[in-house]
Amino acid sequence: MRRYLRRLRAFIPRQRSTSGRLKREELPELEDLAWYSHAEQAENASFWRMARRLPGLMGQAFRVAWAAAPAMTVTALALNVVAGVATTTALLAVTDVTMALFAPGATWDRVVDAGPALLVLAVAAGTRSGLGLVAGWAQQRLEPLVHNRTEAEFFRLTTQVPRSAFDDDAFADRIEASRNRGMRSVVMLVTDVVDLVTGLVTVIAVGAALAVIHPALLPLLFAAALPTGWAAVRSARLQYVSNRSRVSRRRRLWMLEMHMADRYSAADLRLHEAAPWLRGQHAAMVDAETRADFEVIRRQTLTRAVGQTASGVAVAGVYAVLLWMLIEGVVPLGIAAAAVVALQQGSGAMANLLVAVNQTYDDGLYVSDHAEFLEMAKERIADQPHLTAPAPVEARTAALPAPETIEVEGVSFRYPGKDVDALTDVCLTVRRGETTALVGENGSGKSTLAHLLAGLYRPTSGRILWDGVDIGEVDPALWRTHISMVSQQVMRWPFTAEIAIRLGRASAPVDRDRIESAAKAAGAHEMITGFDNGYRQLLDRMFKEGTDLSGGQWQRLASARGLYRDEGGLLICDEPSAALDAKAEAALFATLRGRSGRATTVIISHRLQGVVHADQIAVLEEGRLTELDGHAALLAAGGAYAELFELQSRSYVAE
Repeated sequence: MRRYLRRLRAFIPRQRSTSGRLKREELPELEDLAWYSHAEQAENASFWRMARRLPGLMGQAFRVAWAAAPAMTVTALALNVVAGVATTTALLAVTDVTMALFAPGATWDRVVDAGPALLVLAVAAGTRSGLGLVAGWAQQRLEPLVHNRTEAEFFRLTTQVPRSAFDDDAFADRIEASRNRGMRSVVMLVTDVVDLVTGLVTVIAVGAALAVIHPALLPLLFAAALPTGWAAVRSARLQYVSNRSRVSRRRRLWMLEMHMADRYSAADLRLHEAAPWLRGQHAAMVDAETRADFEVIRRQTLTRAVGQTASGVAVAGVYAVLLWMLIEGVVPLGIAAAAVVALQQGSGAMANLLVAVNQTYDDGLYVSDHAEFLEMAKERIADQPHLTAPAPVEARTAALPAPETIEVEGVSFRYPGKDVDALTDVCLTVRRGETTALVGENGSGKSTLAHLLAGLYRPTSGRILWDGVDIGEVDPALWRTHISMVSQQVMRWPFTAEIAIRLGRASAPVDRDRIESAAKAAGAHEMITGFDNGYRQLLDRMFKEGTDLSGGQWQRLASARGLYRDEGGLLICDEPSAALDAKAEAALFATLRGRSGRATTVIISHRLQGVVHADQIAVLEEGRLTELDGHAALLAAGGAYAELFELQSRSYVAE
């Protein structure tokens, strides 16, 4: 182990510590990228370990490719096999040609005798080239098809797993590993396996030709090719080791480069004159990266030199054996000449085969990350209550109507990986036509309860009933249409203003009157019509003619999106006015009060003046419901709500 560590340190370039440079340790350590999570396993793998995994990896690649494009898969593989037959035919034709040309007799007679073999050679060579061209075409078409299918499956699962899955660190790690390299490695694995099959078929074809020419020539094929293949694999491993040792520094480089050329950090960088410091950090890291690159180049050059020297010795040995066989009369001159051609072709094919084996194994390690994500995501989807413990048939085969009463029965909730409940034994009834306000200090559980009401999470214990039906046991597709939400975490969709609103109910036919009505209700219509392109205005400066919005403007669009989705069911507003000015806030709360008597509204707000008209106000403290009543009754009770209201009221009174 110590010897291994000393060898590993030799690959890790050290930064010079001079007065003009910033030490690497001055920046915090960063976690290794998922991209390199299997680097150690890859760099330490023996050839026999790789060989044992090859059948499984080849089968996996074939299944993926077949699922994406059966015709292209068969074409790519079959044509490579046929091309191998053409290779054998061509090499055997070379033997016939050389035998004819080196035979005794007049030159013209020998050329005439070689004519049929030359014709076979030309046809075989042309066939091999044509088949290789078509096989390459099929392989190139196969790659994007595999990528598209892999990506589509990935995003199908990420959008179908329960919301709570994203709060699980293990699941989040698998997503990142799959997205960062896993998905790409699926495509690369298919390409690797096709290349491996191509190399293997070529080696077998050359071997078959040599066996026919003379069986004693077959061992010479491996003797001539192995040193070059070893050098290619070894050079690739040296690059892996270097990359792994430089992950943290490269991440810092990417981070610095992003902030030095990013529009969002441009103002802060100039205001605080941070550019010289950032450029200094960047220069120090670039210098270390360059020295590391030079070190890898040096080691790879030495490796190739050793490989080429060994290959030269091996080739010299092969020619010596051929010469001996020629002198001893084991093979005639024509066969020896044909053997030279076959060995040269086989040597290149063997080297390519070894590299393909190495690359297949390396990419297969990262494909396992993607496979783990797929398995974990499917388990999360299948483990949902409406699939494991479904409600009675009549309650889950038809869409549920908008609820008249929503009952929260003894609900507790704990986030994944946490030791303390975010909510504990909460009981609450929300009735249609009423407005319920959730108030409390930060971290009291208001947003968590809102997310439970919205169906984004399911309770750790307890139930949420819609007119007596436990929605946790009903497919969300049968009731989610009745829920709209305006979140305090505003999603800044980089589309047009119209689309940013329409996403509230993207599957519905475009209704521009309804879009404008929602925008007016949210106080966003005048803002949108003031844009250069109105409702067609792009909302991101990364696009041509795009624009930036302030936090308040994004908040108005989010409110418009929620109101556009609303069809008189449950509307949940989590701090909907946090970024709004006083005028916009008053307009929004007027809209929400207009729902009274006809729809269900749940409001979370720290500004208690906005909830005084609520039919009931629920006060949460440390995840528990401690007070529940109307504004006047809660003030009279003199509890936590009265205290909070009094504190806020004082801030509006001049001293």
